[in-house]
Amino acid sequence: MRSVSGQFVIHDLRGLAPARLSPPGQESSWLALEPPFLVVSCERIKQALCAELGTDRSWTGTIHATIRPGRGNHDVAQINVERFGAGWNYRVELPQKLERTQFVRTLVQVLLLEMANRTARERSAEIPLWLSEGLTQRLLVANEAELILAPPTQQFGSMLMTPTMIETRDPDPLAAARRVLLNRPPPTIEELSWPQVEQFSPEAAEVFQRSAQLFVAELLRLQDGPRHLHAFVDSLAQYYNWQTAFLRAYEDHFASQLALEKWWTLQAAYFVGRDHQHLWTLEESAQKLDALLHTPVAIRAVQGELPARSDLSLQVVIREWDTPRQMATLQAKLNDLAQARRRVAPQFMTLVNDYALVLDDYLEKRKRSTTTFGDIRTLPPSIKKVAREAVQQLDALDARRAQLSNQTAPLATGSPEGSSARK
Repeated sequence: MRSVSGQFVIHDLRGLAPARLSPPGQESSWLALEPPFLVVSCERIKQALCAELGTDRSWTGTIHATIRPGRGNHDVAQINVERFGAGWNYRVELPQKLERTQFVRTLVQVLLLEMANRTARERSAEIPLWLSEGLTQRLLVANEAELILAPPTQQFGSMLMTPTMIETRDPDPLAAARRVLLNRPPPTIEELSWPQVEQFSPEAAEVFQRSAQLFVAELLRLQDGPRHLHAFVDSLAQYYNWQTAFLRAYEDHFASQLALEKWWTLQAAYFVGRDHQHLWTLEESAQKLDALLHTPVAIRAVQGELPARSDLSLQVVIREWDTPRQMATLQAKLNDLAQARRRVAPQFMTLVNDYALVLDDYLEKRKRSTTTFGDIRTLPPSIKKVAREAVQQLDALDARRAQLSNQTAPLATGSPEGSSARK
């Protein structure tokens, strides 16, 4: 049986072999595979994955999925990749009963392989486990009921169907990750990169799965996140080390492996400290961030008159204030950003983090010099360059913030969702 796009070809080798029963109490998590439903699920999972990566559904490699007799409840799916002429073919062996998460994971892995191998010549690309696992968990949380089309289980008159009830309230796609990671620290970048899967306990496996889900979610939240992640997948076959491909694809965000590690440490720390029930609305986030990024001062235009209040940008603080005042002010702003990061709406999380990274980098470089200076005009050339770079980066972030605020303003005004979220 061939799918509507032609990419998936389903083979059924079960013959008359009887289906094995699901483990007691786990029937709902297991899926009985049948060709007519499998062919639809393959296309739906592909469509959802392409939507996450912001790419079209074109393809070059055919994926053959074979349903074979099961060998017990510990049976697993297998993926085989083989060179075929100028391209690649993919063969997926599926037992007739498969755990639902493993089913989606297998399809995600083979689809990522097909995408990555479109430019491969001598060898097949290697998909990092955090990528396939993170995307798998993301798809399952978002729309599992739509992706997995199971055979009907009940008969109503002459019609066979499977009733499905979905109950949700204040949806948080990372709720399970927050629950798991609240008391168990997420792995480091090194542990995410090279997991010791054979040593995983059930608890360690769950921590890795949810951490991978969070890692992928935060990457997609970056500016042009889907485009960068897709570029990373496309370039995997060109490098023996996926980390090299990653840093090339994300060079706009991470100058080095150390920058990536620092970013992930911040994301993990902020994530477990965020209370999804008490986040600011979009409008509140824009207003509070604007206030946070300005410093109130009293300015006396004419001697003898009462001072007038004015708000100065961080750029003015860096250019015009003396060293002790600006260092104390910017450190306080960095602390305020850390607190805001726990409350801002998800759309502002990456922006707040980028402001914090710029200030942290600037303060770290300025602290290397113990000399006190009046303003940017009296700085030595090396420090003046650091100050100007920080001002340019803040200007770019302000432009992004203005664009984001303009995009979210109509949604935040008079929206019933906004009022319920505020409660």
